[in-house]
Amino acid sequence: MSSFRKALCVATLAACVLILQGCSAVKLAYNQVPHLAYWQLNRYLGLSDIQTERVRDELGVLHQWHRDTMLPRHAELLQTVQQQLPDAVAPDQACRTYDAVRTQIDKVISQAEPKLVWLATQLTDSQIRNLQKKQADSNAEWKKEWVDITRDQLRERRFKLLQSRAEGFYGALEEPQKAALRAFIAQSLFEPQRHYAERLRRQKDLVQVLQKIAEDRTNTEQARSLLRGYISRFNASPDAGYQRYAQALLKESCEGFSRVHNAMTAAQRAKAVQSVKGYEQDFLVLAAQ
Repeated sequence: MSSFRKALCVATLAACVLILQGCSAVKLAYNQVPHLAYWQLNRYLGLSDIQTERVRDELGVLHQWHRDTMLPRHAELLQTVQQQLPDAVAPDQACRTYDAVRTQIDKVISQAEPKLVWLATQLTDSQIRNLQKKQADSNAEWKKEWVDITRDQLRERRFKLLQSRAEGFYGALEEPQKAALRAFIAQSLFEPQRHYAERLRRQKDLVQVLQKIAEDRTNTEQARSLLRGYISRFNASPDAGYQRYAQALLKESCEGFSRVHNAMTAAQRAKAVQSVKGYEQDFLVLAAQ
């Protein structure tokens, strides 16, 4: 995800990310989302005092809407997941869960759209240049971490990352599960250089959209259309080759989850059910606040 879009969506995606990755302090993390989202936006843009006041208010409104409207839906989704986890999970089941999460994320982004349009029309040329600088800094770090390493280092980095996420749900992995995870990684289509190239395309696209909006900041309808176009191209790259790659990678991810989950013991699956149940209960408590 491009740095700026990540900043714009921190508030809207946080709960969905928690669904997928887990968090030992869900309630604390969720209640801090407006502050963290503002911090991220200010870091990339350098907001003025007037912008800061409006952005903080808008994030608060969006957060309350998410609490009232989306947290119960997240909890419902987690109930479905709990019913699936005790048994073997087929790849198409994993993909359906992914699609359900994406649908919920899209609803939140749609709710956030007017706020994003307003902010885009307020950005100065200096703020857009600051965004470009932050993008470059972030890209250098990402490239160092994922591209400028050997294939063995890449496989080990992915293994540690995915092992950590899995153990957040299932508890400590044993050798059969580690072997399944390593086998998935060894056969993976994942190509960091392709992700890096698409990352650069998305960032350039975003900057061009913001520069176009800046040419006529009073034209709200044009700004809305331009931002919708950017989000559409973010979700489905105009590069047909990358689209095919992304679809293949998604299919592979569903198959990989199925393979690793099905290698889990009954006790590990039971632990996953309890983990997800805890997140569901946290979401319901938060929704009631």
